[in-house]
Amino acid sequence: MSGLQIKHKSKNNLNNNLGIYIVLFSLLQITPLVAQDMAQLAMRARINLYEKWNFDSVEYYFDLIINEKYTPAFAYMDYGWFLVLKDRNKEGLREIRKAAQMDPDDAQLSTWYSWALLWYGDVEEADKWISKALKLDPENGEALHLASRIAVARKDYKEAIRLAEVTASKSPLWRGILPWTYAQAGQVEKAIEWAEKYSAENKPDDNWLLMETYSSLEMDDRALEYLQGAFDHRYPFMPWLELTPGLESLHSHPLFQEILVQLNLPDN
Repeated sequence: MSGLQIKHKSKNNLNNNLGIYIVLFSLLQITPLVAQDMAQLAMRARINLYEKWNFDSVEYYFDLIINEKYTPAFAYMDYGWFLVLKDRNKEGLREIRKAAQMDPDDAQLSTWYSWALLWYGDVEEADKWISKALKLDPENGEALHLASRIAVARKDYKEAIRLAEVTASKSPLWRGILPWTYAQAGQVEKAIEWAEKYSAENKPDDNWLLMETYSSLEMDDRALEYLQGAFDHRYPFMPWLELTPGLESLHSHPLFQEILVQLNLPDN
């Protein structure tokens, strides 16, 4: 999830001497890395995972930092999602949980763990963790949007719509949850009304959730239009496209398959 609120991103802050640190650590194995160095390496892994989609580099950086002293919590979160991408689901969920437990005051980590739990069908536990995230940061758009998804999973559509409306009022990045939630609640006219309103405004941040909305409405041609838009604007969670629930009707379409090829996903 453009979409995801990557809290620790700042490519401009990456140290120019990063290559020297990597050589010292990976070749000489002499000088231990301190916390700042580990955070810089973890950021490099994050940039390659969510922005560059360079999975060989992702694996290289994770090999350097995972299970080492001073590895930051967000690195375990990203590593967990990388393992999910490689179909190593049990290990991935374990690392995602570790990240959330390492830094219990980080709302984003709690949100991403909740999202993983929802993906794997543990709605009750997902609800607990998203409640925790919203206590930490009540204005967090990503957390609010995910709370709406969880309410849909509970079939509490009234609450889901309320949360979606709050999200749309507070977060331009996540406002697309509103038409999606209407669609899930069976309110097709409202879903189309809001989807068309956002579509007319032509904001790239809406692409992913509009794709999900139109897919849920069985309007596959429109869904594919926004899939292309999400890919073109490099939506950060695009590598997990094929794993995303609710898009199954798109899987056989040539555009969907072509995008999977262009992503050059890592081997399992």
